[in-house]
Amino acid sequence: MKRDVQAPKQTDVKAPEPPKAEIKEFGKFMKHMVEQMAKRYRNQVFEQLHKSTVEKFADEQVGNFAKVFLKKADAVKRKLLKQFDDDRLEEMAKLYTGKVDRRNKKEFYRRIEKKIGVSKEELEQTEGLTYQINAYKLETFQWIRKMRDDTLQMWTSNTLRQMAEGRSLEDILSDFDGMVEKRKGHAEMVARTQISSFNSIVSKTRARNIGIEKAVWVTSKDERVRGNPSGKYPNAKPSHHWADGKEFDLAAGLTFPNGETLLPGISPNCRCDYRMLIPGMEEEEAA
Repeated sequence: MKRDVQAPKQTDVKAPEPPKAEIKEFGKFMKHMVEQMAKRYRNQVFEQLHKSTVEKFADEQVGNFAKVFLKKADAVKRKLLKQFDDDRLEEMAKLYTGKVDRRNKKEFYRRIEKKIGVSKEELEQTEGLTYQINAYKLETFQWIRKMRDDTLQMWTSNTLRQMAEGRSLEDILSDFDGMVEKRKGHAEMVARTQISSFNSIVSKTRARNIGIEKAVWVTSKDERVRGNPSGKYPNAKPSHHWADGKEFDLAAGLTFPNGETLLPGISPNCRCDYRMLIPGMEEEEAA
């Protein structure tokens, strides 16, 4: 049975922070996936194009070598989709989000119990959010799969374009290596964003489940905060610096001057948090 919480007076409590250990572990797996795909792609596609005999993909050669390349690219793609199949990616998503969920649940109710005088064990027993949490876990799986598929498509499309432009195989390989490094960085960013987003959303879900509907946006208050006039990103839109201290509905998020609506921790690399506003008994009685 759901239990709506109240404190003796209206008070606030900080939502649990995204766990650094899980961000690091998840990022390591995502980076490993890109590295393994790149190694296999390079060895089984580019190294098979006979570098010693092909100086350039001249116009009369493009058609033939493009067909050879595409055939090899499709073959290695099938192997990679087996190595990193959907079942494995879903399992990894559940593993890391499961760790985040367990930590969030423990820390969330520990912080709440201190404010309202109800044990975290009692609050946990009345939660009943399994279906919602599982849906969020599956969303994380979708992002991992998108990362895998977009990476393979990018490598293939970019190589075909460079072949059509008559680029040398050495140039194409150099460009490929550059893309791999960027994708590894992107993979780690996706991991940070997904763990942070998942943590923020499950906090919101737990808060609303016990009757907490309001929160206050809190930034890291340093030079990296987006929109900080004296910081590194003074022109960033929407401005998270502007959002600091603003109250918002947990159901909808905070609406910025540019019309965008966000929840702290959802945007890529967002380090913002929020403080949840627990209704007070005195205010309820006065009403």
